[in-house]
Amino acid sequence: MDHDSDILARRVESLLRADTFSSVLDIRLHELRPGRSVVSMPISPGAMNCHGSAHGGAVWTLADLAFGSAGYYDGPILTTESNLSFLRPTPGGSRLFARATQVSRRGRSGVFHVVLGADLDDETAIFAIGQFAGRWVGLPQMEPSAYSPFAPAQHEDRQ
Repeated sequence: MDHDSDILARRVESLLRADTFSSVLDIRLHELRPGRSVVSMPISPGAMNCHGSAHGGAVWTLADLAFGSAGYYDGPILTTESNLSFLRPTPGGSRLFARATQVSRRGRSGVFHVVLGADLDDETAIFAIGQFAGRWVGLPQMEPSAYSPFAPAQHEDRQ
């Protein structure tokens, strides 16, 4: 990983840990480069609805964080519009992955495609798909975290 990519990953890691809402969801960053990210979270009892599957708000939150991570290469990007189609329930006890890919950018506005599932390479394991639009607003970036989110041994000790 080159220096700029490492700094970007450390900034996004700081963002994920500093956000009081998302920090309790144990969201992990798996892949990051400008315009693309993969993040995941466990579907724990606290993220489930009364029907035994992932709460739609938890799924949407993961999609939003995948989008925000993919767009963070130019600083914080704020969601201006989102559309998420839920294809099937996300089972509890699983790990949900979200991949965001930038499809368009014009000035400070960008559009991203987001796919969520247990296995992003298996269409039968896709639970939701959507599109997020946002605007880079020139907010300051987070300071890089002290460690790389891609160092596996450090995932267990994060706070």
